[in-house]
Parts: sequence; C-alpha cells; structure tokens
Amino acid sequence: MKLRMNLTELRCEYCGAELTEDNIYVRVIDGKEHHFCCSHCADAYERKGHSACY
Repeated sequence: MKLRMNLTELRCEYCGAELTEDNIYVRVIDGKEHHFCCSHCADAYERKGHSACY
C-alpha cells in the first residue's frame, strides 16, 4: 500500500529516523495515528508509556 501524504520532515516518533513512503509504519494508539519506521519502534514507544502523548 502506498501512502499519499506529505512526508517532508516526518520522523519516527520513537527513534527519529526520517520516514519515506517505503519505510513508514502507522499505528493507531488511543484513536490517533502515530508514525514509526518499523513495528519494533512502535512497540517500544507503547512500552515506554507514550500512548497518551502526541
């Protein structure tokens, strides 16, 4: 699935890696979309208790 969104300056919310259409991983947490470079960063973000942030 290709995403059609403006990815300029979009970075992984956990590690800060630059995101592109080819490496973006989106997870809905508490009803909001969060953007990561992979599922491992998304898991780590949730484990750290950031689910209420953004």
